[in-house]
Amino acid sequence: MAEKVDVSALIERRAAPAFIATVIVMIAAASFLEGFDAQIQGYTAPTIVKLWHIKREALTPVFTLFQLGFMIGAVGIGNLGDILGRRRMIVAGVLLFGLFTMAGALCGDIASLAATRFMSGLFLGGATPNAIALMIDYSPHSRRALNVGIMYTLYTFGGSIGGFLSAWLVPHYGWQIIYLIVGVVAVLYAGVLAWRLPESLRFLAARQARQPRLAAIAARLAPAQRFAPDTLFYLPTASADRTPWVGALFAQRRGVMTAALWLAYGLNLMGIVFVTSWMPTVFRDAGITLGHAVVATSLYQFGGAVGSVAFGWVLGRRRGILLLAGLCLLAVPMIVAIGQITGMVGPLLTIVFIAGLCIVGTQTGLNALSGALYPTYLRATGAGWASGFGRVGAICGPLVGGVLIALGLPLSEIFIILAVPSAVVAGSIAVLHFARPPSAAGALRPDTVVAAE
Repeated sequence: MAEKVDVSALIERRAAPAFIATVIVMIAAASFLEGFDAQIQGYTAPTIVKLWHIKREALTPVFTLFQLGFMIGAVGIGNLGDILGRRRMIVAGVLLFGLFTMAGALCGDIASLAATRFMSGLFLGGATPNAIALMIDYSPHSRRALNVGIMYTLYTFGGSIGGFLSAWLVPHYGWQIIYLIVGVVAVLYAGVLAWRLPESLRFLAARQARQPRLAAIAARLAPAQRFAPDTLFYLPTASADRTPWVGALFAQRRGVMTAALWLAYGLNLMGIVFVTSWMPTVFRDAGITLGHAVVATSLYQFGGAVGSVAFGWVLGRRRGILLLAGLCLLAVPMIVAIGQITGMVGPLLTIVFIAGLCIVGTQTGLNALSGALYPTYLRATGAGWASGFGRVGAICGPLVGGVLIALGLPLSEIFIILAVPSAVVAGSIAVLHFARPPSAAGALRPDTVVAAE
């Protein structure tokens, strides 16, 4: 009889740490490029405004259509990873968003630039949930959230490095150079991914793919073992219904969990984009120097990078989801305090750092949960739809900020209002913890696995 191999147990044993590390590094590098690309319109906007002799608000379609494209890509393309494979969607997404970013360098008006950014967002949105899914598929349960945290730390660094490169290169070579660099590197890296990135072993086993293909990947994962071409690879708890569509996210007692996840995802990302978009402006209006306003925004992002790793580690602990809710709740007094102590620069910068750690760290935790709470056959679909709802929040964030500023509210009241979403997010995460069906109970801890892989 053919040998039977439990794919989940093979990954949990971490038979080849170097192989797992390679997969993580490759996905994290792709995430770095995605973070760079996601911020590119912001870095080049001042130069474009000056050269094209337009007002700042004229670039609103460029920013909005990128977010809209990301949202459509996440919910409309991202779920294809549960049908066609995570690897294929990541490679195609990186290649295509690279090509459309390169095309952006050829644009000479708002309409064409907005169109290319929409297409870049579309394919970036399709690649991101599959990157989350593949990262989780190859991570042992106890490291799933941490590895997603590492991935999003690289995403944050990609955006940060983009700012430094833009400040250095744009004055000498024009705004187009940034679009060309990101686009060319993404296209070349897509070739590297096509060459070396493996398909998810869990996905192939759940889809009952050809066994020789599974054996070839398993040989890289566990080089000390020998797998015959007819070896039977399987997931011990794979669902008999493997239809990856949005309705399945609400089936088998997953409805309340999914709704709570979507609400938390959208509101938290709205808060993140609100702060990053408007913090320099509201600080300047409050009399804080431009230098301190820029430093505060940078510290917020740096705190988020630290929080991405720290909160990923927290989620791997016992009752990790409840701990995540508690840490998210800590953001509420921090956000309120920002609006109260603007005259004390030192304490203000410290509190901004802690706020970034809590808010962005929470987002990383939600990113991990968006894939880990669902079984293998639904992982990219779950991450894609959660990400799509997050983009609704990302679109609303700047709009809400603009309304609050236009109303002329004092800084203290603006940040009290801004603290409300974090309170709701914390409550939603707590609901998510208690509403999980048995099949999602062991999503992040191997000692509590109950059902779906």
